[in-house]
Amino acid sequence: MSSFICKVLTPQGQIVKIKMTEEDKITCLKKLKKNDMIPISIENVPEFSKIKKAKMSANIYFKRKKKINIDLKNQLKFSDNITTEDLIKFTQDFLILKKSQFTNKHALMTLVNTTNSQKFKEILHKMINNVDEGIYMYKTMKEYPDIFPYIYRNIIKTGELNDLLEESLQHAIIFLKDEESLKSNLERKIIPHIAIFFANLIMIFLVVLIGMPLIEDIFASNGNIVGIPLGIKILSYGIKFIIKYWYIIILAIGLIVFGIIGYINTSKGKSKYDYLKYNNFLLGKLLYLLDFSRFIRCLNINIKNKIRFQDALEVSKNVIDNTYMIATIENSISNIYVGKSWVTPFEKDKILNPIMLEILKKSERSNTQETLQKIIEYVDLEIEKETKKVMKLLPKISYSVIGIVLILFLIIILIPCIQVYLGGFLFI
Repeated sequence: MSSFICKVLTPQGQIVKIKMTEEDKITCLKKLKKNDMIPISIENVPEFSKIKKAKMSANIYFKRKKKINIDLKNQLKFSDNITTEDLIKFTQDFLILKKSQFTNKHALMTLVNTTNSQKFKEILHKMINNVDEGIYMYKTMKEYPDIFPYIYRNIIKTGELNDLLEESLQHAIIFLKDEESLKSNLERKIIPHIAIFFANLIMIFLVVLIGMPLIEDIFASNGNIVGIPLGIKILSYGIKFIIKYWYIIILAIGLIVFGIIGYINTSKGKSKYDYLKYNNFLLGKLLYLLDFSRFIRCLNINIKNKIRFQDALEVSKNVIDNTYMIATIENSISNIYVGKSWVTPFEKDKILNPIMLEILKKSERSNTQETLQKIIEYVDLEIEKETKKVMKLLPKISYSVIGIVLILFLIIILIPCIQVYLGGFLFI
């Protein structure tokens, strides 16, 4: 079996590229024609591993990111104080005004007077001027990608173009609230445990830093009955080195961090980093489920917003930042165009449990919206379950590390100090 990239004209008049795995080009040609697609070109491509596929997605990701951020410096001045809560409030107020039969311009003018953020007012004024000129609101929002997320803009676009703005605004509110809820839940439950872990390590370091001179004085006052142990000497030299050359250490750490961040910001580094995020024993599955939940919620909203399923997949992948999952979604889109199951690429990831996969497969045979809603509910349960699992593991890891540190403290410092007070009697 060989892999082919086929450039085709779909029955809807779109030119797309899809990947097919078949015996030869003739088989590809027959299958494309069978699915009412007009082939433009068929090119043979080598097979790639999952990481290499993610690397290809990373290349696309960075190109897209670069395109979005062309005028980012100018946009940053608007985004300083505009939060997700501000955007939710704006959307809710806009929806209320639209239900009250306000025109878009009248609604925006009213919102200008109720908005506290001067920066948001400037954006709304520009939006009003553009509406006067017959320019859709979503086109103005496109100029501020750091304020109006891609999915949000697309929801508004669908509403404006199909005269379903009220319904689209409701979907936009759901999308924003779901995003904020996922983020806040993770921060509230996991970050405190990580903070406590590092706080304990810092406390132990400070105790050693302050206590080491006192320990050396104890050994110096014992008249060389008990010599200073090698462990304490090494620890003492280490502390003195840190105190004397702290600026070199900070510089070295900064260079290492800068180098790691720089590597992650390359397509190769990004693909490997994204792969590692989903394939680590502690947070891997949870991070995958969070991204998958974000993707499925967005997919569900786009389908409710009357977007064709293939297009909904294409739009929804933009809510994901992980190139590994983006590659999976792109494979799903290719599968649909050649008459295969869009669920298969997720099945190959071997992270979602069989129940979720079966419900997803059912969505292909039944009411997609109803089934996707069930998936969202089930994913929420899985996220809660995985979060509890992580929360149980984090204290164990924290206690294990602190326990090892305390044992080393006992062996290296405490026992030798006891020997000093007993005149070298103990353990000799």
